[in-house]
Amino acid sequence: NTDRGSWMYYRTYKRETDGCEHTCVYAKVSENQPIGNVYEFLQEYRLGKKRTSKKKRMTLYATPYKTERHAEERENDNAMRVSQRKDAENGKRYQLIYSDYGKCDILRVLDESKGHACELYLHSNAVAGGVPSMCERVYGNACGKDDASYKQQVYYSWCKENMEGTI
Repeated sequence: NTDRGSWMYYRTYKRETDGCEHTCVYAKVSENQPIGNVYEFLQEYRLGKKRTSKKKRMTLYATPYKTERHAEERENDNAMRVSQRKDAENGKRYQLIYSDYGKCDILRVLDESKGHACELYLHSNAVAGGVPSMCERVYGNACGKDDASYKQQVYYSWCKENMEGTI
C-alpha cells in the first residue's frame, strides 16, 4: 500500500481525555519502514468535535505478530502490538480482521471490550468517498451491527483541514 496515511472512520467504543472525545484520528506510517520488525508511525487526533479543537500528536511503534490458529500455521502476521516505546515487550493488541488492500482496513482491538471492540480505517486517498459497501458489511457483521452504538463516528468532513499536512 503506497498510501501511508489512514483515518479512523468509526469505532465501536468512545475514547476521551478529560471529557473530550477523540476525533479526527489519523495515523501515518513513517518512511523507510519497518526498521527491524518495528513500524514507527505518527498519530494525530483532536480533543472534541470542533474544527478548532486541540490537536494532539504522538509517535507510536507497532510490532507485527501472528495470532494462534487451530489448524495450520499462519504464513503472514495478522496482528500487532502498539506502544509508545520502540522496545516495549507489551502494548495494546490489534488484529486485522479485514482489508481490501486499497481503501479500507478493519481492526479488532483485543484489549478493549473483552476483545469485541473494532476500528474501521479508510486510507487517506479514499476517505472522501466514504466507506465502501463491502467494508461496511464486514464491519457490521464482525463488529456488532445489532448494537446501537457500534458506529461511533470519529471522522468528520472537516478533519483533513490542518491535520495530515503537518505529518
